[in-house]
Parts: sequence; structure tokens; C-alpha cells
Amino acid sequence: MRLSGKTAIITGGANGIGAGCVRRLAAEGANVVIADIDDAAGDALAAELGSAVIYARADISQRPTVEALFTTAIEAFGAIDILVNNAAFVHQGGVIENFLEYSDEAWQRTLGVNLSGMFYCSQTAARLMAKRGEGGVIINISSGGASRAHRHMFGYDTSKGGIEAAARSMALDLAGLNIRVNTIVPGSTRVDHGSSVGDTPIPPTDVIPLGRQGTPADLAAAVAFLASDDAAYITGARIFVDGGMDAQLRSPAVDFDYDFSGWRD
Repeated sequence: MRLSGKTAIITGGANGIGAGCVRRLAAEGANVVIADIDDAAGDALAAELGSAVIYARADISQRPTVEALFTTAIEAFGAIDILVNNAAFVHQGGVIENFLEYSDEAWQRTLGVNLSGMFYCSQTAARLMAKRGEGGVIINISSGGASRAHRHMFGYDTSKGGIEAAARSMALDLAGLNIRVNTIVPGSTRVDHGSSVGDTPIPPTDVIPLGRQGTPADLAAAVAFLASDDAAYITGARIFVDGGMDAQLRSPAVDFDYDFSGWRD
């Protein structure tokens, strides 16, 4: 198993893409800490996967909470080798806001989780990795919205652009310590929340070259690769796991409204 003896923290790990990453990294032999605010889902996933997986409640927008999260991980498993920055805040209560109506509260919460949380987790992890002297891996989960905007998702897309810039900067600053930093860009991914657009599923054959939406397992496979020694010479990279969406000149026009009623805050 490629990750035997390694320990990973996965933020937003209780559901969706994060849960897929938890399952895959655990299957690859890693100890895994699920960091989330969904206690029921986090506890259930940890119980399902056994003693090598634990759940720790953590609002990553607060540095003291992040520090407590890493303390819990160290006490449980002794070291941190892998950090997956997956947690993301999308819309306040599932409400979509046009830029002209975008609230200060939504802005602060979105950047607090998506950018500040990524910074707090990454810096804490990197400091521990540097002190240990054995390198490490940080993986940021981004979005196509980092470079091609979604309508009515101003804060989210802004934060994802920042995440990608941060990953490039961290990759250079940390390379001398053998701490690799990479970004994964998901395409349309079917998860428990946000799995439909309006009242009907996204028509994948109309917009995705491979003819289907991605799954958490698709994303998790890329995360496992980047976390492993198979990717030992890869840092500062941006890897698309999107069924070919980014490669096409343009996708067919699709008129729809987003339904984020299932997203957790």
C-alpha cells in the first residue's frame, strides 16, 4: 500500500469529495483525520473505516481551532505527512447572491473558510513537517471557477483563485524542505450535496467530453497519487480531473439555475 505508515488530515472530510479522499487514503494504508463540522457524518465515517481513521470537529476559519486539530492528530498518530485542503464554503444558507447584492457576511465567511482556513492549515502542517525534517505533501482542492467564473458565485470563485495562487507560492517556498504542494481542479462532480442543477441533473453528454460527471472516487484517485511517492518529483502543479472540460474551446450553452439547497454551511 502506497501510503502505509503515513498520516493525513483531510478538511471537509465527512462528505462528498472529502469523504471519497478519506476512503481512498485509508485504503492505501494511511492513518486519516477527518476534519469537519458535520459531527454525525464524521463520526459515522470514522466508525465505518476503523481505528486508523478518527474524526475531529474543526472550524478551520479559526486558527486556535486549527492548532487544536493538529494537536489531536499528533496525539493520535505521532506525525503529519499529508494535508488535503478540501473544506469549502459556497453559499450562505444555500442562497445565491448576485454580485450587486453580495453580503459582507457571505464574503467574510467564504474567505474565512476557503482562504484563511487553507492558510492556517497549510502553515501549521508545513511548520510541523519542517520541524520533523522528512518532507510532506499539501494538496489543495480548487475549482474550474478559479479561472472561468460561475455566475453568482463571486466569493467562491475569488477564493478558489486565491487557493491556486497560494499553492504555487507555497510550492516554491517549501520545495527546499521537500514539502510538495499541488492543486487538483475538479470538474462537474456528483456528490451528495449540489448534485443537481435546478430540478434536473446536469446533462453530462452535452458539456463533458468523457460523457459523464466525475465521482468522489475519481478525485480521490488523483489525491492518492499526489500524496504518494509516485509523485515525488511533482510540485507546483495544477491537475485537472474534469473529464476534459478544460481542454475544450467552449462547451455547449446550457441555461440553468444552480440549486445549492443541499450544501452545508
